[in-house]
Amino acid sequence: RRRLAQAVWSASRLVGADSPKTMQPARARPANTRPGQPAARPGQGSAQPPKPNSVAAAAGGGAAARRPAQPPSAAPSAGALAAARKRAADGAAAAPAKKANSPSEGKSVLVVYSKAISDDLGIETLIGEYTEIGTNHGKKSYKRTKAPATIEQQNVYIYWWDTRDGPEFSGWWFGERVGGQQVWSKCDKNEAVPPQSGWRIPWDGDVVSDLVVEPKQAKKLPAAKEEPKSEAKAEEANDASPGTQAEADERVQRATDRVVIVEIEATQALESARAMLEGDVTEDNIKVVEELLHAQLQAMTEANKVLSADVMDARKSAPKAVAALSKLTPRVRSVQASLANQIKTSKQLYAKKQQEAEEAKQRAIREEQQQIAEQRDAKQLEESLPEAMEAVSQAEELLDNIIAAASPLNTELAEEINDMTSAAIRETEAAVVKAQTGLKQAKTKLNAKITSAKQFAPDARKLALHEYGALSEKLNDIQKKITPYMRVRKDFEQKLEGKKTMSEVANKVGEVEVEVEKVVNVLAGTKPSEDDIKTAEASVPPVTTTLTGTMQFVEQKVHASQGPLKAELMQMLDRCKEAKKKLQDFTVELRSRMEGLQLQDIMREAKEKVAAAEAALLKTSEAEAPFIKGVDLLPPEEASEGVAACKKAASNAEACVQEAKAFLKAKLVVVKCFPDAVRKTSLEELALLQERSDIVGTKLATFQKETSARETASLLQEVTSKVVDAETRVQRTTEAAEMLRSDQPEEDVDKLKAATEQTLACEKVAALACAETRKVLMAKLKDGKTRESTAYSAELSKLQSRLTAAQQELARQRKAALQGEKLWKAKHTVQEKTEEMKQIEVEVEKAEILTTPLGDEHPSEEHIKEMDAAVSSVQTKLTAVVKALETVQGSAQGPTKTELIALLDKAKVAQGKVDEMKETTREQRERVVCEAVLKQAKAKLETVDEAFQKVAEAEVPYLRGIEVLPLDEATKAVADSEAAAVAVQKAITEMRTFLMEKTAEIRRFTEAVSKFGVKELEDLSKKREAAVQKLGKFKKETEGRRRMMLQQQAEAKVVEGEEAVQKMMEAATAFTLKEDAAGTAEITPEAAQEMCEQFGKASRFAEEKMDGAKQFLAERQREARKEKSTADAQETAKLIGRLNAAQVELGKAKALASEHEQRFVAKMLMQEAAESLSSLEAAVEKVSEEAAPLLVEGGKRFVVASMTKMVLEALSDHAVKQGLGLDDLFGQIDASAAAEGKVSEATFLAFLEKVPELCSRADLAFSSEQRTAIFRQVDTDGDGVLSKTDFIELFRDRYVCIASISLTDSFDISTSKTIEKLEVDDVVETLGEVKTHELRGMMRVEVRALKDGSRGWVTIQGNQGKVFMNLYTPYEAFNKSLEKSIIAAKASAVKAREYIDSKSRDLKNCEKGPLAETKRELARLRPQISALQAKLEGLKKSIEEGKHDHTRREEFERKIMQEKKDKKAASMILKVIAEKVAAAEGGVKAVEEASAPLTAADISDVADPLGIKEATQAAASAMETSVSEAKTCLSAHEGRISKAAKGPWAAAKGEMIVLKQRLDSVEKKVTDALQSAQQGCEALAEAKIGQVAAALRRSIHEHGTSTEALFSQISDAPDRISEAAFTKHLESLPGLEGLTGAQRRLLFQGPNVDGFSRRGFFDMVERYYKCVKEIAITADFDIKTSNTLRKLELAEVVEVLDGPKSDETLGVMRIRGRALSDGKIGWITATGNHGTPFLQEILRPCMWAAVEVVMQDGFASEGSGDIRTLKPHEVLEVLEGPRAETSGNAMRARGKALSDGATGWFTVKSRNGIDNVQPGKSTYTCMSSIALTDGIDIKNCKVVRKLSKGEKLTVLEGPVEDEKAGVPRIKARAASDGAEGWVTVRGNAGSTYAEESGRQFVVCRTTPLQSEFSSDGGDIVRTLAEEEVIEVLEGPQEEESEALMRVRARAVDDGKTGWVTLREDNLLPWSPNYRCASVTAINDALTVEGAAIVRRLEAGEEVELLEGPRLDAGLGALRLRGRAIKDGAVGWMTIAGNQGKTFLESIPPE
Repeated sequence: RRRLAQAVWSASRLVGADSPKTMQPARARPANTRPGQPAARPGQGSAQPPKPNSVAAAAGGGAAARRPAQPPSAAPSAGALAAARKRAADGAAAAPAKKANSPSEGKSVLVVYSKAISDDLGIETLIGEYTEIGTNHGKKSYKRTKAPATIEQQNVYIYWWDTRDGPEFSGWWFGERVGGQQVWSKCDKNEAVPPQSGWRIPWDGDVVSDLVVEPKQAKKLPAAKEEPKSEAKAEEANDASPGTQAEADERVQRATDRVVIVEIEATQALESARAMLEGDVTEDNIKVVEELLHAQLQAMTEANKVLSADVMDARKSAPKAVAALSKLTPRVRSVQASLANQIKTSKQLYAKKQQEAEEAKQRAIREEQQQIAEQRDAKQLEESLPEAMEAVSQAEELLDNIIAAASPLNTELAEEINDMTSAAIRETEAAVVKAQTGLKQAKTKLNAKITSAKQFAPDARKLALHEYGALSEKLNDIQKKITPYMRVRKDFEQKLEGKKTMSEVANKVGEVEVEVEKVVNVLAGTKPSEDDIKTAEASVPPVTTTLTGTMQFVEQKVHASQGPLKAELMQMLDRCKEAKKKLQDFTVELRSRMEGLQLQDIMREAKEKVAAAEAALLKTSEAEAPFIKGVDLLPPEEASEGVAACKKAASNAEACVQEAKAFLKAKLVVVKCFPDAVRKTSLEELALLQERSDIVGTKLATFQKETSARETASLLQEVTSKVVDAETRVQRTTEAAEMLRSDQPEEDVDKLKAATEQTLACEKVAALACAETRKVLMAKLKDGKTRESTAYSAELSKLQSRLTAAQQELARQRKAALQGEKLWKAKHTVQEKTEEMKQIEVEVEKAEILTTPLGDEHPSEEHIKEMDAAVSSVQTKLTAVVKALETVQGSAQGPTKTELIALLDKAKVAQGKVDEMKETTREQRERVVCEAVLKQAKAKLETVDEAFQKVAEAEVPYLRGIEVLPLDEATKAVADSEAAAVAVQKAITEMRTFLMEKTAEIRRFTEAVSKFGVKELEDLSKKREAAVQKLGKFKKETEGRRRMMLQQQAEAKVVEGEEAVQKMMEAATAFTLKEDAAGTAEITPEAAQEMCEQFGKASRFAEEKMDGAKQFLAERQREARKEKSTADAQETAKLIGRLNAAQVELGKAKALASEHEQRFVAKMLMQEAAESLSSLEAAVEKVSEEAAPLLVEGGKRFVVASMTKMVLEALSDHAVKQGLGLDDLFGQIDASAAAEGKVSEATFLAFLEKVPELCSRADLAFSSEQRTAIFRQVDTDGDGVLSKTDFIELFRDRYVCIASISLTDSFDISTSKTIEKLEVDDVVETLGEVKTHELRGMMRVEVRALKDGSRGWVTIQGNQGKVFMNLYTPYEAFNKSLEKSIIAAKASAVKAREYIDSKSRDLKNCEKGPLAETKRELARLRPQISALQAKLEGLKKSIEEGKHDHTRREEFERKIMQEKKDKKAASMILKVIAEKVAAAEGGVKAVEEASAPLTAADISDVADPLGIKEATQAAASAMETSVSEAKTCLSAHEGRISKAAKGPWAAAKGEMIVLKQRLDSVEKKVTDALQSAQQGCEALAEAKIGQVAAALRRSIHEHGTSTEALFSQISDAPDRISEAAFTKHLESLPGLEGLTGAQRRLLFQGPNVDGFSRRGFFDMVERYYKCVKEIAITADFDIKTSNTLRKLELAEVVEVLDGPKSDETLGVMRIRGRALSDGKIGWITATGNHGTPFLQEILRPCMWAAVEVVMQDGFASEGSGDIRTLKPHEVLEVLEGPRAETSGNAMRARGKALSDGATGWFTVKSRNGIDNVQPGKSTYTCMSSIALTDGIDIKNCKVVRKLSKGEKLTVLEGPVEDEKAGVPRIKARAASDGAEGWVTVRGNAGSTYAEESGRQFVVCRTTPLQSEFSSDGGDIVRTLAEEEVIEVLEGPQEEESEALMRVRARAVDDGKTGWVTLREDNLLPWSPNYRCASVTAINDALTVEGAAIVRRLEAGEEVELLEGPRLDAGLGALRLRGRAIKDGAVGWMTIAGNQGKTFLESIPPE
């Protein structure tokens, strides 16, 4: 019945309208509302609610969207009604009754219903049954589980929401999900269950009293939802009376028809109304719509009344029809609601139209009024604007008066105010007052007009405000210009005062500048004496004082002034600064006048080579930087690059070391031959250098070993990582296959499938990984490195074994997975086919009914087909099921196999029934099949007939009576005929095949059917044979027509060939006629070539046509012979004869043209050969002419050019030094001649004689002949004079381009544009100096290109060193030009010879005719070409010899000049070096005097030690400059002098040695003085630090604070105390009054230069002693009167609080200290009166973590919170302890967690008595199955669920006696699913259902669940959370514990303080000294990333800690800042890498 009702509802939806049947739409939540949060109120960000829609819209869909559109005027037809009835009937017949699901047992159920008669709000959407699903915010939640069939199904929930989102959102809600965004209704009542009433619809609307929510017992669903039992009874009653049933069906049918009709009419009316309301709508349209809809609404009301009457009547006479009739009511109401909504819409539209009309009318009135106002205001503006403009003009005139009055004040300032200036000031002031008054009046007028304009109409207002605004801006500008004149008197007076000030300042600055110049000019001479230098030194201080005073005076004036005066004073101050800088530079020059001696060349070179070796070794450190950053494993690419870099660096270093050692060994022999005075020092230095080279060699060998080890690790890294990856993937496969190895329940198919698929997926990935790893491993094994390294090979073998084991394990897992796959597939198949088998059995039954005979011996064809289809369908499905079951039969096991066999048995039975049905219906089915076959056969015959129709159409052209058709038409007709014949043949073949197949098939039918069918098929076969005969005849005719067509084609091709030959003959004849008429000599090559081309084109065309015709005729001949057709053969022979004749004519034409063509070709060949020879002769002659300057003149001009260049370079340097321009330099040639702009030859030659002296260049002393040649070189125009322009042009450098480069328009290449591109060998001339681009690092210069005069900037050298331009020299340009000419000549020779050879080869076969004669002429040209080539080779050889001669001449001239230069240079250098050494010797005394106070015996009273040290260093620094300059000078020239065997430099060798010895003595004295000063400072610093530390300790004791607190108090930066903060604190401490500020600075030296770090401060303040002999701790200092507190044990550590102090009475040294073990404070004797030591001073006791250690916040190890975990190698400062922790024993128990069944041991009570768990409730175990009910009363309760035997229960209440039943019951919670309810413990007959099985504990503190009893051993199973329940299985038992040693300490890394447990191996003694365990790097920053490497730290080196250890967060490694003991290098080093590798080991304290 329900399905019938649903079918009727669906039919109505297909034709129904949008029915607003539900409530108001759900309010959408805002997008930012989180899940679980109700939608916000309107105004709080909620989305706008959607427009009202139908029930489907509220539920998520719409019926209107799915219904087909109906024509607006169509009435419901009888067909539509019949279709609706049929759909309803079909739905009723197809749908079996469905039993309703009852709610889950034990869960509360609510019923939601509506009391409303009509449902305007759509409450029906919410009605139904709601079942409890859980809780939300502490109250139950419900989900709708049953809803009326008349509404669209969707999820609806009832849930509670508390006030967490505000009180407005608190209440009970109807929504699409719990806490969802879509909600429909809300109730504000705060009740335990959903309230019965008070619901708002929508949720923020009014309360609707019709919606009721009640428990199910209180209210049942409406009649449509009656219980199934009632329906069943009604069905039984109805079934008892068939007549009543038919009457009810008829009643329902009539009502349905009426409803469908009114629905269709209403739908049509709605669609018509909507169509009329679209677009432009008039009021008439709206009225028509309203009348139409009102009529339909009245009709729907009448229909509803009739339907209600039917329902009432049916309740009395046909109750069974009530349900169906009641379902029609909502449909009628839905259409009514749609009509009402549409009426409402039309009314709203009508109101809107009226409102729009009224608004348009008002808008027109307002526009008209505004237009009138605009005209009025525009006229007013036109009248008032001139007045305002006049006022502004008057203000401008007043400003001009002010400017005119003040003009006398702008002239030159007088000394004071005179009458004229005074009058001008008064006049200006008066003009200003008058202007201000006028300006004020103008502004007032303008403001009034602006105020008036603001009342104008919009357009006029805008224009007026714009005009008035412009005038207002003018007035503001006038005011700004007037303002400066308002203080005219004051400004003028300030200018006068400024003028006086500037005069005074200028005088002072000028005087100081004069004094500075006097001092500076003392050393202006080239050779100042010693007295001059001393005088200059004495004059510097007074001048400095004067300059300082003047600068202070100027600065004061600057601060007191402003405006222009201040700017002028700043210029004066800049002049003072320039004078100061000049004075400072002069002071530096004084100190640098003495230069030191140079080192000998052999020593310099030795040091360079050793330094090179050391540098190369240092580069090895850079190369290995990636390996020593603290990262144990580098990525393969980085490791490979690092190893390659290390190898390269090692190779370079080894070469440098070998070179250095060989050099030192050789030079040792040489030095032994030197004199004794020099030999000893040199040998010592060489020995030191040799030792350094040996050290480098040793380190290099170590580095090479490490590189080899790293290479092995790098090579293995890739394959190792792959093996590990493969093993990991295999392990994942094993884990995935774990489930396949355990016993699984039979029904757990999904888990088995998932496990199998996961295992196979993991296996595939693992197999690929193993294969890839095997590939890499085999490649490594085949590598040659396995033979080189045994260890490498062994490691690879181990990895191979691991990989093999992994692959074997993977194979086992794959086997298990495949077995599992078969198993789950078998289970799945059985389950799937069981369901299919049930369906098949149903279909078999239906098929049996369908195939049962009904008495009709001749059923219809449709019936037979239906039977056949049913039987075939069943057979197909049955066959598929049997096949699937048989497939998995072999892999099925256990119960699955049993089920499979049972299924096969069922299939066998079903197959028997199917076979029986087939036999019963065989004849009927065969008859139908036979008829179908015959029908198909006849269709095949029709196809043949249709093909014959096409044959008739194809032969139409031949049936017109024309025997021979035109060729084109014949070709088409033959093709059409052949195609038609093929189509007929195909149709006949298909028919034959079909008849043969179907005849054999029909013969197997029953006799009656077979006889009839075979006879019919034989008749059709006869017709097919007739068609075959007809086709054969047509084919024969077509073949004859085809031969005729081919004969026509052959004749056409022969005709085409004959015509082409005729055209070729005409071309040849025309060729001959033209030649005979013109003559060979007069035909141009172009004309001859054109004639030849025309003939060739005609010849090729003729040959092509002839070849085509021959080919076609040959094919026709073969066909004729094959077919034995005599007629065709004869016709073809005739055509071949014609073709042969044409071929003869073709040969004649070719022969006719051949001779003429040869003459033309011969002439062209000889012309080209002659041209090649002439070109070669010209090229050789050009080479000879260009080589003349070298071969004839001997290169003299190039030697002169070199001399000229030397002179110009010397003059250029001279000009730069003297600050001269080129004009000035030209004037030095001859002043009088220079004035004329030119000099004569004699004048220039005289000037060249002066150049050597002028430029200090002895090498420029040329002979008179050379000077004359130089003049002629520079006199380019040869007029005997040198003009100024020509002279300046000589200094412009020229460059030649050697690589293509752009010429740009500016220097900056990034912003410049390209002018042109310079190609190779282009020459440019510079227009300025070469500049370097600072950002890009390239050299650029401005040039002019000589080829076209273009100017621009060009790059000479790029930023990567690439050179684009070289300096241009005439000799190089000559060589390049000559080389190009030689190359061109050689190319011409090769080209000429190749041409002769090529053409000779081409004419090889020409024996006669013009070409034969040409071949002989070409042969005669070969000797001429050879002669020219020989001449060229001779010239080339002579040129090479000339170049060598020229090089020797240049070398000879260069040597002569160099000797002159060296002689003068050696003399000057020796003099300079001697002066510098003497200056250095003079400064030694100053250094020794400066350091004298710190070298005295008693330095305690030195007030400023650092000042003395700095003075010493300053003196030494001044000395260092002199010494450095002397050494630099010596070093620069020592090598040259020592190597010289003869000449000027060899003579200076001895004197250089003496100077070097003097310089070494000076250096030693200065070094000794500096060391003495440093040692004195350190000794004094140690004494003062002790004094300060004692004062700080006293302060700590007096204030009762700690060192940590004091550090925090003083520090003014994170973890550091600055010098200022510390100094401020020291000033407040008593006892430090004698400590001077300079002495305080001693504290901030070395590591403390940036202030005290935490460690530095603690090391200074805190002092610790260790007890070395037992001694008492007393309460007071005085031993005699003090009480003993306790005895200090051996090795106990004491922190000093005060002292040490000396007890003068007893002669002992005592301290006041605190014992770290127990904190006891007292006085202790450190040293006895006989010197016996009781205490030994030690460093602060520290420890380092060898493993991870937990730091806690309390002394007790248990119960204390964890602060953090210390990482290995972290350092701790001991603050207290070690101290033993005494505690009791812990209580342990074994239990099982009820949440997941995990078992293990846990601590009930800790050693410190802390309870981890508390006793919980008792537990029961079910002894047999029993019910869990929702109430205690057995008689009146519901079953929640069934409890199985063995289930665990937690008692919540009871046991309680049920008095009615007489049984004890408990309220309990099931451990398996948490279900709660009442359980009977023991039955009233004595049966036991549940027994108490133990107690529970509730976890109150998180505690671990461990696998073993010992709390210190075993693995942690998991951690028990708070409030978790655990059942005790064993215990509790007592666990004995040992005392722990606890230490209170502070972590150095972050300063956190806490307690740690001291064990044997977790914390070890620490000292601030480390030893390098593995090579690492010293970086300049804590963070490795981006830090620079200071140097490499070798293994075994020791390091002193300065700061840290600290954690590098990026690297994840501990690092420290330390100082290398070896060389003092300071930086950050890694203690341990991020993979645990140790680089630095702490050296245990002694």
